[in-house]
Amino acid sequence: MKTRAEAERLAIDTGILVNLGFYVSISIIFAILALGFNLQWGYTGLFNAGIAGFFLIGAYTAAIAITPPTPPSTGYPGHLGGFQLPLAVGALLAMAMSGLAAALVALPTVRLRADYLAIATLAFAEVVRTVALNLEPVTAGTIGIVGIPHILTFSGPDAAFLNAATDVGVGAAILAGLFLGLHFILESPWGRVLRAVREDEEATMAVGKNTFRYKLQVFAIGGALMGLAGWLFALTLLYIEPSGSFAPAITFSVWVMVIVGGAGNLRGAIAGAFVIYGLEWLSVQLKDVAPDFLKDSIPYIRLMIVGALLIILIIYRPQGILREKKRVLR
Repeated sequence: MKTRAEAERLAIDTGILVNLGFYVSISIIFAILALGFNLQWGYTGLFNAGIAGFFLIGAYTAAIAITPPTPPSTGYPGHLGGFQLPLAVGALLAMAMSGLAAALVALPTVRLRADYLAIATLAFAEVVRTVALNLEPVTAGTIGIVGIPHILTFSGPDAAFLNAATDVGVGAAILAGLFLGLHFILESPWGRVLRAVREDEEATMAVGKNTFRYKLQVFAIGGALMGLAGWLFALTLLYIEPSGSFAPAITFSVWVMVIVGGAGNLRGAIAGAFVIYGLEWLSVQLKDVAPDFLKDSIPYIRLMIVGALLIILIIYRPQGILREKKRVLR
């Protein structure tokens, strides 16, 4: 039988592990977002400034699909949903809706220059977020969607730890599968065409490649990955709302992750996600133990560190932490 001191120590240790598990889970979600953006920009040169919009579409599609009906006695106004579909179906729907949205956005925009494409996709993301804020019968508006189920349901004193471990395990398996799958297709002739489009689109067209079709495909695939990240985000937090979770700052964070990690490098995108989100997670931990006069300054110090890191990388290592693999003709 455990003594009270042993039980308290175990609870503290489990709490630390749950906190670490949350960091890893959110880092994995950002890594999937970074992989999608890296596919579009790092490999093809398509600068997507609407990452948060596709992320939102995936999260809300999944939440609407998998949540159970809301009991009328709770006072919660409800949202479109109650379908209680399997989680895997929710993931497929999230990817399909985000990928379709990305394809529809790409149809009139991928022919634009990089700056105009960025403006168009940024406007799309803000329109999507505004719609989510105001379309209360569908999204529950600013209240957000609650009642999102766990991946697995546990009970007892170790439930939080087991839920966190499940989130990490499922997220890590998905990330590993994406890494292997993307590595395979990017080393194929299809991936070589993407890099050719990035380097010189006119020359690629001159050798008979339909560059518009390739850009449309890669934009849709990147959007689908962002939708998958939205599904995993909903299952990790069990609650989503449009104001903060899908703000333009999410898009900026993913940009920084890919730039710091290394554009055109799958490992770099993943490493950048863990490093940059790790700084945010550490700033939250430090805020709990810092002196009172420093607590309000810690978030700004984190932003200064990220800015300084970007400046140092741009000057001394513009390729990022893990530079893109150099390829030579043989």
